[in-house]
Amino acid sequence: MDKKSLKQNIENAFANFKAAINQHQDINIKRADGGWSVGEIAGHIVKSTGVNFGATQNTDRRYDQHAAAVKELFLNFQVKFPANPMLHPDAKQYSSDELFSSINKNLEAVLKMIDNDDLTRTCIDIALPVWGTLTKYEWLILMENHIIRHTHQVADFNK
Repeated sequence: MDKKSLKQNIENAFANFKAAINQHQDINIKRADGGWSVGEIAGHIVKSTGVNFGATQNTDRRYDQHAAAVKELFLNFQVKFPANPMLHPDAKQYSSDELFSSINKNLEAVLKMIDNDDLTRTCIDIALPVWGTLTKYEWLILMENHIIRHTHQVADFNK
């Protein structure tokens, strides 16, 4: 596992997401189709980039077994799927400064986790459809590609 590359990819995903947000003067304008505003998308990313993955156990398979499939799903922009209700953004007016502060705090925690944790361990408190439980490494791949997916959404917000 190349933790240096993983950290760089995560940092790039966060930086590109913040740059996409900065392209919008008013992040609280709703989409014409009723979708989330840029601020709400960012609030969703803040909720989904925490590092509390719950209890873990040793992994009895390759630590990256589902990584390619996770990436493929999240980068398939033709497929739509609903967000977990616990990750829905709060209904409020968002501030870029507040969001960036939270995003930066989450990024710092993610980078610290990459440096200090055994990313091959399986997180047993959350099971996903199709894949079941993921390792910390796979969760980080999911996080990176989830951010990329929403960066694309924010960049195409007015299209």
